Amino acid sequence: MVSSLACYSNVAFIVPNVLGFASGTFISPPLSSLSTSCHHGGAARTRNEKQWQPLLLMSNGNNEDTENEIFYDDFSGQSIGEVGDGSTSASPSSFLADQAELPDFDDMDDPQNQQQDKELISIPLPKTNSQDDLTGATLREFSFGPDILLTNYAGSLGFDQVTDWQYFATDAYSGERTPVSPMPMDPSQPARTRSSSGSVVRLFRGEIGGKLASKLRSRGLDSRVWVKEYSGEDAINLARAEKKGLGRLQSAWLEEYLENKNKIDLLERMEDGEWIEAAQRRYVDGLTNTPTPKDDENLITFLDLLSSQKAQFAAILGEMNLNDYYDDETTNPNEWYKSLGVKPPQPGSVWLVFDYHGLATAASYAVPSKIRRSKLPPKRGMFGGIVEAPALPPFKERARYMAQGVLKGMLNAVATAHEAGIVHRSIGRNSFILSSVGQDKQEATSPYAVVVARLRVILSDWGFSATVEEAAQGKELGVRSRMFGIPAVGSYDDKRTENDRISVAAEEFALAEDLHSLGFVFLGVLFTTLAEPATLSVQMPPTDDDSWQRLFSDIFEKDMGNFRDYCANEDIWDGVVELLDREEGAGWDLLGDLLLARERLGEWYKEEKNDAELVSASDLLDHPFFKIR
Repeated sequence: MVSSLACYSNVAFIVPNVLGFASGTFISPPLSSLSTSCHHGGAARTRNEKQWQPLLLMSNGNNEDTENEIFYDDFSGQSIGEVGDGSTSASPSSFLADQAELPDFDDMDDPQNQQQDKELISIPLPKTNSQDDLTGATLREFSFGPDILLTNYAGSLGFDQVTDWQYFATDAYSGERTPVSPMPMDPSQPARTRSSSGSVVRLFRGEIGGKLASKLRSRGLDSRVWVKEYSGEDAINLARAEKKGLGRLQSAWLEEYLENKNKIDLLERMEDGEWIEAAQRRYVDGLTNTPTPKDDENLITFLDLLSSQKAQFAAILGEMNLNDYYDDETTNPNEWYKSLGVKPPQPGSVWLVFDYHGLATAASYAVPSKIRRSKLPPKRGMFGGIVEAPALPPFKERARYMAQGVLKGMLNAVATAHEAGIVHRSIGRNSFILSSVGQDKQEATSPYAVVVARLRVILSDWGFSATVEEAAQGKELGVRSRMFGIPAVGSYDDKRTENDRISVAAEEFALAEDLHSLGFVFLGVLFTTLAEPATLSVQMPPTDDDSWQRLFSDIFEKDMGNFRDYCANEDIWDGVVELLDREEGAGWDLLGDLLLARERLGEWYKEEKNDAELVSASDLLDHPFFKIR
């Protein structure tokens, strides 16, 4: 027998390297994941993920929802509280020393905006198709300054190339290859490897300016936004995919809402292109100082719906046009640096604007509550003495918040995308933002947070998303699906099949990959946030995605019973295991539905006459685990 190797390439988003200004500690958060595939030499990659990786996230201490953020990167396997060797550190005082605070922008009294007595100029624009974007967000361009003001630099983003390897034994006579499991502890046979892209995206906080900001605040809406700069070919491709995917997703979500609420008149106007036309005119009208009341009102309506209905995705509002900045010969690049502390924008870069949800991700939340409590800034009593922080809420309340709030919210976000025909393909802990319905976005990740109604779970980072149909046609997905007995679309087996069974299975496999990735997010959050270390310095078992993958798939060979016994042997996880054991092991059953989604789909496909329905993300929302009190 001759050994050979196969590797599958995956792509996964990496969240920005985050610099938290709490207690002088700088920590960077973990990653998310996605997949593509490739073959080279005598090896085939089973999976190659690209994960958004935080390279540097800044907090200036002046924003209430980031002042005490703690970001934790446990991918290197270090114990809780340690700083990974790869995290970026810098002195906040030296970084901010030269920053000049920007004045509030308000154009309400600008005489150029008083158009009642002036003739308005109207520039005709071509009609567009509203099929993929009812809101017009993918065509809307904001002016830098009058529309959007950048307030501070938040950090940079890159992505990790994560490759899962499959090993084979080849018969010397027949040439037949048989999959074999590598030795888990053999460094020459890694099950997963990583490589980093470096920084490709910069993240800025911004404010909507002018009359629109005043209208938003008068209606109790947030005028803050996130602005991402994508520079370089790879990043610009991500920006295009993010615009396309979110345009489809938020249109499908809005259409379903309006139909359910019987707001057919508004839906028909959107389908006729009313919102698109107003959005498309925004930047052009701004060049002639023409007011944009229709688009302003549409934006307010959209942001109000996103907030009141607790939309499960980070919505795109438009793109920021920097032509005026580039064309201004009097612009001094040093002014940009003095104001924001980073180099000016790169020509040709793409700037996308998103609604604001804060910086707290599931990755930063994945720290034991006891440790997060110890990181809170000290408070003083009436006579100036340090007052000890209150005791944590009972475990039962924190477990309910985790199950019915955080985990169900994550599943609901994935279900929303799948129902809209979109697959994320890069799900990880950093893909989920844990936000609040209030102005203080950090409220939801406080160690004292137990009110589910205050929580918003947001699925972000859609740069690798695609429609289910597009994903099913991909060659990379076909390479991975064959490992589970499902032929690729367009393969010889597909061409000789008279029905569409392979196409259906391929689409289901694209959905199953999202569920599989979500299962590891569930593990990572459950066994960290609800862990109960005896002391703050106790050494925790590794809880990064790579470690869970190695334990569940390689060491315990996807046997949930053996995996459960391993977890039960760790005293720090007693409460988590007891939670998952309730209702005859409902929690373990749910984890099995997620982690083994691809394997069960393969079994379903092999049964030619199998009429059983496959479990979807929407189906799992009714799982008994989420009903545990």
